[in-house]
Amino acid sequence: MDQELVSLYHRHVATALDRQMRLAAFLEQQNASGEPYQFTTSTATLTFGETVRFVAFDIGSHAEPDNSWLWVWCDPSMKLTPANQKLAMNVQKLGRKTGISALNADRQVSCDELLGDDLSPIAAHVFALIVMGELGFDAYYTMPFPNGRFATVITDERLRAAPSNPSARILSVFPQVLSDFPVFDHRAAFNSYVESYGLTAESREETVRVLDAGVETLEATFDGSNRMINLTGSFG
Repeated sequence: MDQELVSLYHRHVATALDRQMRLAAFLEQQNASGEPYQFTTSTATLTFGETVRFVAFDIGSHAEPDNSWLWVWCDPSMKLTPANQKLAMNVQKLGRKTGISALNADRQVSCDELLGDDLSPIAAHVFALIVMGELGFDAYYTMPFPNGRFATVITDERLRAAPSNPSARILSVFPQVLSDFPVFDHRAAFNSYVESYGLTAESREETVRVLDAGVETLEATFDGSNRMINLTGSFG
C-alpha cells in the first residue's frame, strides 16, 4: 500500500462526500435527479437529462478484471480537450511534487498494490476525490462501463455555495463519511475536513476541539487507534 497516496485520500475523503451531497442536492433542485446522464470526453461535458450540463474532465478508469487503474491521458486514442490536457499535466506535476509515482504513471498501475484490499474496489472514487481535492474541483462523478468504472471531475460555480453553519454541516456529514467509505485514520480525515472549512482543529490527547472564530462548536473523541468514538456539537 502506498501510504502517501492513502494519506491524500484521508485528507480529502470527507470533503469529497460533502461535495457529492451538494451535487446530489443541486440535481434534485433542478429536477434532474435520476435523469439519464451522458458524458463526452472530446467535449468535456456531462449532462443529466435535458436541463443540467457540467464541464467535466475525464481522468481515468478502474478495470475490475485485473484490478488496475489507467489515467485517460495514457491512452493515445482518447481525444482530450486542451483543458483536459492541462489537467493531465497538473496531475503529473502533483505526482512529481509529492513523490507519488502513481500520479504520473504512464501505464496501468495495480490498485491492489497501491490501495490494498479495502480501497482498491473503490479505486475510481479514490483517484477522483484526490484529484478533486488537490486541484480544486467542485465535485467528481464516476460511471460504470463493462467490467469497470471511470471517473470525471467537475468544475461549476453553482456547486460552491458554502453552508451557513460549517460546524453543523460537519456534525451531520462526517458520521456518513465513516459509514460510506473505508477510513483507516478517522482523526486525520476529521481534522482535514474541519480545516477545509477554515475552522481550527485543536488536539488534546484523545480529543479534538473545533473552534469557529475562537468559540468551541464541536468536540470529537478518539480511541488509541484514531477511531472516532464520539462527536458532539454546541451551537449558539
